[in-house]
Amino acid sequence: MQSWLQEQRTIEKACALNSKTLGSFPEFPTVVHKSKGCACRISMIGKLDILDRFISDAIFLDETFRESSKLRHPTDQGNEREHAFRTVVSKYIQRRVKVYKRAGVEDSTTGEWFRQQDVVLADPRITPHRILNDDGRVYIDPSAVHTAIEVKSVVDRQVLEDAMQAIADVQTAPRRRQADIHHVRFPVSTGLTDYIPVSGGVFAYSSTSRRVKTVSKWVESWCQGRPPEEWPKFVTIADLGHFEWCDPNTGFGVPWLIKGTELLMCFQAKQAHHPLVALSAHLNYLSRFWWVPGTEFRLGDSAFVHGLRVGEAIYPSGVTPPPDTCDHPCLECQRFQSN
Repeated sequence: MQSWLQEQRTIEKACALNSKTLGSFPEFPTVVHKSKGCACRISMIGKLDILDRFISDAIFLDETFRESSKLRHPTDQGNEREHAFRTVVSKYIQRRVKVYKRAGVEDSTTGEWFRQQDVVLADPRITPHRILNDDGRVYIDPSAVHTAIEVKSVVDRQVLEDAMQAIADVQTAPRRRQADIHHVRFPVSTGLTDYIPVSGGVFAYSSTSRRVKTVSKWVESWCQGRPPEEWPKFVTIADLGHFEWCDPNTGFGVPWLIKGTELLMCFQAKQAHHPLVALSAHLNYLSRFWWVPGTEFRLGDSAFVHGLRVGEAIYPSGVTPPPDTCDHPCLECQRFQSN
C-alpha cells in the first residue's frame, strides 16, 4: 500500500544478512494509494480479467456460504467454507507457496505445539514431518510457516477472540535458525530477532454486528495489554470489510506491528468483492518478507493490479487520513461509474 513504503524502509534498514545491513531493497513499481480505497499496483495479469475474477470469486464465496448452510452437520459446513476460502486465496498469492488445510504447527525438534491452524501458507521447500493417514493433514515446523489464517463462518466477540488467540500462538512461535549462515535481524517490539515472525489473521464470512466500530472494539479490546507480536495482522469479514492497523499520526498502513501504538482502521466494503481485494493485496505485501531460516533472504516482488478499490477507508477518531492522490481512471470507476 502507498503508505507501507515508509514501514517497508524501516524494516529493511533493520534487517541484516550475515550481520551486514541488507541495504536498499527495490520499492513498489508504483505508489499504492488506499486512503479512499483504491489499491494501485502494476498488474502481472490482465486488468479487465482480474476485476471479473474478484467479482466472480466473491460471488462464489457467498454462494458457498449459503449452500453449505443446508448441510446437516456443522463440521461439513465448516469444511466446505474453508475449502472455498483456500481455493480463492491460492489464486492471488504471487509467490510460491503450499496451502495446507488445518495444519498442525509443531516444532519438529522439541515437539512444542502451536495449535492446528485452519489455513497455513507454507514454504514448499520444507516438507511436513508428519502426515496423517486419515485425510492427509500435516504437522509442519514453524520455520516453514509464512502466514496462518483462521476461517470462521460468523464471528461474534467470543468467536473472534478465540480465533485471534489461535493466531497469536502461531505468530509468537520461534522460527529457529537452521544454520549459522543466511540469517536476518528483524525488528519487533522488544528489539531484534534473528528470524521474520509468522504473520496471521482472521477471515470470516459474516459477523453478528454490522457496525465497523463494534468489530473494531472487539479487536482492540482483545489486543489491549498484549504485545503487538500477538495482534492479528488483519481481520477480514467478507460482508463488512477489511480491518488492518495504521499509524496514529499519519494514517499510513502498518503491516508489521512494532510500537504497539498502532490503531485499527477498516476498509468498509462498498462492493461485495472489496474485502477480498483488500485481503489479497495485504497478503501479497506480507509475502514480500516470506523467508525460511537458514536460507538467503530475498525481498519478494510486489505484483498487484492497478485500479481496484478495496472499500471506503474508515479511520479511528483523531487520525488524519493520508492525502488523496489517486488521479488515474480506476477499473471500478469505469465498470460501476463510481467516483
